[in-house]
Parts: sequence; C-alpha cells; structure tokens
Amino acid sequence: MKYIFRIFSLALAVVLAAGCNTKYDVIENGLFINEAAPSDRFTQQVVNITVNGVTTTTIHLRLAQPLDVDVHATLALAPEFTEEYNSKNGTNYVTLPEEYVEFPAEVVIPAGSISSGDVEITINEIPSGDGLAYCLPIKVAGSDSPVQILEASGRLIYLITAPLHQTVPTMNSGTLPAKSEDAADWGVETNAWTLEAWVWMSAFPINNQAIFNAPVSKGTEIYIRFGDANVDYDKLQVKTYGSQFNSNSAFEPETWYHVAFVCGNGKCIMYINGQEDASMDLSSTDYIINNLQLCSSGSYFRANCKMAQVRFWNTALTANAIKDAMNREVPATSENLIGYWKLNEGEGSVYYDATSNGRDLVCAQAPTWTGEVIDFSNPNASAE
Repeated sequence: MKYIFRIFSLALAVVLAAGCNTKYDVIENGLFINEAAPSDRFTQQVVNITVNGVTTTTIHLRLAQPLDVDVHATLALAPEFTEEYNSKNGTNYVTLPEEYVEFPAEVVIPAGSISSGDVEITINEIPSGDGLAYCLPIKVAGSDSPVQILEASGRLIYLITAPLHQTVPTMNSGTLPAKSEDAADWGVETNAWTLEAWVWMSAFPINNQAIFNAPVSKGTEIYIRFGDANVDYDKLQVKTYGSQFNSNSAFEPETWYHVAFVCGNGKCIMYINGQEDASMDLSSTDYIINNLQLCSSGSYFRANCKMAQVRFWNTALTANAIKDAMNREVPATSENLIGYWKLNEGEGSVYYDATSNGRDLVCAQAPTWTGEVIDFSNPNASAE
C-alpha cells in the first residue's frame, strides 16, 4: 500500500511549503486493521454483523511496509469507541461483555511480510430478551516495533444484530385493540413523539384504513391511515394538529414495511423502511396523549393487517436511531418509551406493554395467530 506513504509525504510537503520552522519526523511505517482500510476510502471503522448462535469473522493486521523482524501487536476491546459512536449517531449500543467474545491478545506479522495470517474473532451466542444493542469495538492497542498505529484504521467496531424472529397477529376491524376499559387515560404531556412499527396490509380496498389512532386531550388527534377521499388508497396519510400530509411512496399489498412518524420541533416526518419519505411543518406540537388504538376505522377497515414491534416514544427520534433499531428489539427500559407492544404473544386477546407502564392493549375479540414466524432482518424474503 505505497499510496499511504504518498499521503504522508504530501502532508509533510504541505507543512514545509507553508514555511513552518517546526521540525517534523517523517512517518516511515504504519500498522492498521486491513478490514478497516478498504481501498475505496481507506477508513471503514464500522461493520454490521448478524449473530445467530456462535459466529466467527476474520480480520488481518497489516503494515504499510514490511520489516525485517517479526512484528508483535496486541489487540484489545475499546469501550471508549462505543461511547464515541453513540454520541455521534444518537444510538445506545453497549459494548459486548468479554465473556461473549474470543480473539487472540497478540498477533504476529512475520518478518518480510506486510500482513498477519487470519485473526479469528468468535462471538458466542449473545444474551437475548433484554433488547440491548451490542457492539464489539476492537483496536490495535500496541506493538513492539517502531511503527505508528494508524488512528483512523487501527480500530474496528462491529455493530451486532441478533435476528428478530417473532410470530405476529392478523388484525381486522373486529379486533380493535385499545387500552383496557378500566385503565385510566395515560395523560402523557409532551411536545414531541415518535410512533413506529412493522406493518403489513392484505389490500387497500377503500379509503380511511386507519392503522393508528391516538386520542389526545391537548393538541389534536394523531390519526394515521391509508387513503383519503382525494388520496390514493395505497398511500399513508398522517393527520395531526389540524393538518395532514401524505406519503410520496405507494405501498404494495402483502408486503412488510417499517413505518415511523416523528413529531417535534415544529415538524412531522414520515419514514418508510428507515428513509425519510414525506414531512410537513406544524405551528405547535404540544400534546396530552391518552391512548393508542390499532386498526380503528370501524366498518371502513376492510383489510387484514399484521403488525409487530409497535413503539410509542415521548421524544422525537433521530433518523439514525430509527434506522438503527428497526430490525431488532429495543430495551423495554429505554428512556422516553410511552409504551412498547411487541405483538409476539402467539395467542390470546391482549397485547402486553413490555415497559413497566402497564399500558396493555386489549382486543375486542382475539386476533388470528397462525404460528407463522417472521424474520424481521428480511421480512419479505419468504414472499419473494
């Protein structure tokens, strides 16, 4: 990788050309993780990896130039990079505990070579059910040779995803899950909210197919439906604070979509599969939210609907946060969760709130549970 030294030499030349009299040492070699330095951009500090049971991956340590002696380098976990990544991206990753990962503490690059052999990293089956998002940050911690560990490519962060597999209910106008009749209004006062879920519709036969309805006692309704009198039936419409806007994208029947609606800071944004699709400005975003209903447009709801991972937040999530967590569970103890309904019960007529808020949704009649298990890393794969 001679281009590395061209970069170093160019940087040094620029400093000298500027007339600076400070003495600089020429960097003669560099040590880095090869997988963190792809040829197209040199720095790739983040890699996504799906862990299903015991999973292995391989990295290589590399020199810019070979040396005539063996180079002994040490690898270590780097929790400080987890904190840095979370701060930059608005995420909540937790460094994978040491007992779940195995890799050699020392790696040797033989004399005359620029690369180590395969360095195997083994990730054991990670904890499940806690909803935590784990990552594995690894760095080149040291070396016994006079080479510089390159800052940008001397580290690598694996963002770990455990597959989200769950059964889902099939709902219709008769199920109408809402809060328990004897439960008090929620009374959640907020100036920002996010509502997100995986949604599947069997068809779009008529307008006003409401998938979400959140009654409020301050502000105006939060009403999200497919179709309106002058809106195509296969497009989503968000009604709130006396106005409404529609998705630019049309939806396909019998197809899973992740949808998210973020309201705050004078704006409401719709995301589809993690990408911003449409938005509108609002004069106010003050609400008192009392309830959440699913598939609640009565006789107008003439399709079957499947849902999973319904999350209602008392904050405006960032685009990064939505995309980061849409294919996995989140901790039920996450800050600002108004309610979290996984819809994975597999039987019965109650959708239990995974948070400690106790905001269970009780169906007017039990939905249909087929026992089908959906893999939400690619929920439409079976239909392709």
